[in-house]
Amino acid sequence: MMNSIHQQLISQFNECFVSFSPFDQLLDDLTRLREQSQFSGFKTSMLITGDTGSGKSALIHHFEHQCKNDGKPCVIVTRVRPTLEETLQQMLIDVDDFRRRKIPKRISEFGLIERLMDCLKAKGVGLIIINESQELTELKSEHQRREIANKLKMISEEASVSIVFVGMPWADEILSDPQWDSRVKIRRTIPYFKLSSLDEMRRYAKSLKLLSKVIPVEERPQLEKAEYCFPLFALCKGEMRGLKHLLSEALCVVLEEGAPTITTIHCAKACEVIYGFSDEDNPFKKTIEEISVVEIEQYASSKDDKLIDRKFSKAIPIMDLLVKK
Repeated sequence: MMNSIHQQLISQFNECFVSFSPFDQLLDDLTRLREQSQFSGFKTSMLITGDTGSGKSALIHHFEHQCKNDGKPCVIVTRVRPTLEETLQQMLIDVDDFRRRKIPKRISEFGLIERLMDCLKAKGVGLIIINESQELTELKSEHQRREIANKLKMISEEASVSIVFVGMPWADEILSDPQWDSRVKIRRTIPYFKLSSLDEMRRYAKSLKLLSKVIPVEERPQLEKAEYCFPLFALCKGEMRGLKHLLSEALCVVLEEGAPTITTIHCAKACEVIYGFSDEDNPFKKTIEEISVVEIEQYASSKDDKLIDRKFSKAIPIMDLLVKK
């Protein structure tokens, strides 16, 4: 049975945030938007897209935590609800939880917007971050999308706040409205890791090095080395969430054994726990020459109200990738 200290260490790692490219750039963008909210005039907005598990939620939760109680313009993080009215109610609650008890049961959508704008001004909110923003527009008619876009524009203008839309790749449908296309001046994408280009391989290695420094063990594991990085990639397929999940499970094994650091043996055991792999399927029990990986070829998208899942490449032997370098 894992004791409370071990549980705390695992939670600490699961919740940690490591700022490597493109997260460092995104944090700079968000900080600059927040600072500019203190100036009068037009407020620039931002769009952040990324496929599932790329690290969007971790980024905005980290930024929200950074901004708490520092005396600067408030940052509100909210999530899309099934209807615009419910989303507006949630925004109002996120801005001022006390108003949860003060929202009349029968109030018009316009009344909600007015209350929200008044509250945003009173609280000195400079930035609204809308998570899962693709849900604002998906499966909506063109008329519904236009209405949603117009009401959000009103809130941004009247309350003088920047809006950051965060969501899946098709969250960019908000830009089909000309008004938001001209307002969203900063557009960023969080990509999966890749090994097929030298720059991307370096980015992946750097992220592993930084991650290894925050794993709560006595000795830093050298995750950027070939015996770790290639099997890890074979398992996570370039997805940040998958990478951290496997390392978290390996950390559990280390803490249960009382070992000083994470080894490939611990990673192999984590694979068995998560995936139920046999020895012949476990990348951590193969030589580098035997390992193959897949890379993202096409991110998830939305077309004609149908969601199209992400697509990965065929298996690529690691040695083929290394020869190209």
